[in-house]
Amino acid sequence: MFTARAVNRLRVVACASHMRGQALVLGMIALLVLCIGVIVLFNTGQAVNKKVQLVNAADAAAYSAAVQQARAYNLVAYMNRAEVANEVAVAQFVSWYSWMNFALRGTDNFKDAVQAIAILFDISIVGAEVGTMLQEVVTVLNEVKTVVQKTRDVLQKALSVATTAIAILNDAYSKASQVITVGEALEAQKIVPDIVAKNTDGKAKLDWRGRSILMKGITQAITYTRRYHISTRSADRDGSERFANVVMEARDGFSKQRNGSFGPIKKRGGTDLIDYKNWVGIDTLNVRFKWGCGFWGCLINLNVPLAWGGGAAVKNPPQESFRSLASPGYHSGSGWDAGYETDKRHYAPYSGALRNNAASSLVLRSPAMGGSDKVWIKTYGTAPGLQDYDDIDPNKATVPYLNGKSAADNGVEANDVGPIFTVLVEQPMNTVHTSDNLDGLGSTDAPATSASSNALAKPNFKVPDKTLADQMTAVGSAQVYFSRPRSLFANLVSPGRRELGSLFSPYWQARLVDTPCSVRHGIEVLYAGSGVTPVPLPCLLH
Repeated sequence: MFTARAVNRLRVVACASHMRGQALVLGMIALLVLCIGVIVLFNTGQAVNKKVQLVNAADAAAYSAAVQQARAYNLVAYMNRAEVANEVAVAQFVSWYSWMNFALRGTDNFKDAVQAIAILFDISIVGAEVGTMLQEVVTVLNEVKTVVQKTRDVLQKALSVATTAIAILNDAYSKASQVITVGEALEAQKIVPDIVAKNTDGKAKLDWRGRSILMKGITQAITYTRRYHISTRSADRDGSERFANVVMEARDGFSKQRNGSFGPIKKRGGTDLIDYKNWVGIDTLNVRFKWGCGFWGCLINLNVPLAWGGGAAVKNPPQESFRSLASPGYHSGSGWDAGYETDKRHYAPYSGALRNNAASSLVLRSPAMGGSDKVWIKTYGTAPGLQDYDDIDPNKATVPYLNGKSAADNGVEANDVGPIFTVLVEQPMNTVHTSDNLDGLGSTDAPATSASSNALAKPNFKVPDKTLADQMTAVGSAQVYFSRPRSLFANLVSPGRRELGSLFSPYWQARLVDTPCSVRHGIEVLYAGSGVTPVPLPCLLH
């Protein structure tokens, strides 16, 4: 006899025997979910790792292109500065040569004056001995004059050779800068794919879309500069004046102004750039004294030229006279206004040498002793003076970064930082090591060991990769910008002012930046044009 309690226990045991093995199904489901989760996690890790690699490759390529362009701008700036330094050297040559002609004329005039006085003393019985002593002084002055004249003649030949060499060098700089501004930007077409390949083991590339985006940056860098032609035509005047102002300001003190006064004796002299191609120097020394002046005139009215001289560096001696070249002087006789932060003075033509009374007219008529050809420093084959040059287009590189202020608040006509290079990198998904592309990791392409086990050897564990046009992409942008460290010119300009970008200052740099909205939208258009529906790319509005 079984009791009720015993019967219940038998029922429980029977039910338990019927439920055995059902946990295995749950375990298999959990294992399947775990496998899929591991595969998804593996794929995500591989995709993220590859995405980071592509982003780094795109950034490296864009930054390399920007660095290359910044170096090109800096190289052109160094060559432009070298041209300025060379022009200053020619100005010094002309200044020395003009002063030598001035010294030669002064020695000759002083000798003639002493000789005239000596003759007067010789005529008088009382001053015969003084006359004899003065004749000895005349002899010495003749010897000094001979030495000065020979030195002047040697200096003319030496300076002509040196000026020719400088003119040839400046011409080479001018042509090289033109090649660099275009050629170095185009070099990005070679640099960028090479950097991308090296950073992705050759698996990523720039397709036609990437090259189109890159070419946009290259075109921007090329058109960012302009070729300025040196001539007196109105169309070229602004560019010519800009270069001339830089060179005129860069002159040394002796070339700018060699003046002095002692009572009524006034020395005036300077060297100016005439018609952008010729350096002309003039020196005059004159005595001007008036006394007892009224409606009747002046009781004493002295206007005596003591010394004068001139010189000019030209390609070929002009058919016209020295007067036609030198007069009326810079800017048709109005002179030159510096207008710089460190120098705001006005300079009269040749620092007033043409306004020094009687000596001024004499220097235009006879600037050098020994013949009219002695006034010229001649170059052979290449013209001295300014050469065509490359510089930033107007209203470009006006700010080092966009600060949210308007152009007026920044004190410029337009806010502009610099050209941007954008690199669009693509890598086919079949080269990314996800589960879809690895044999033996659930791929349907895994080999079967036998026909009977074929169904078991190929479980469908695929987790398809969803990418744009079956490509993994990355975008990187870098910008070329101008920024001169303020510590380099802190004492030269006021705190509220800054230097604008130009190809006369080698302070161009490169940095990574956010890809502009216009470029991102352009990428979307390129993908849409090839039949691919792009995912809208987020961007920052500037």
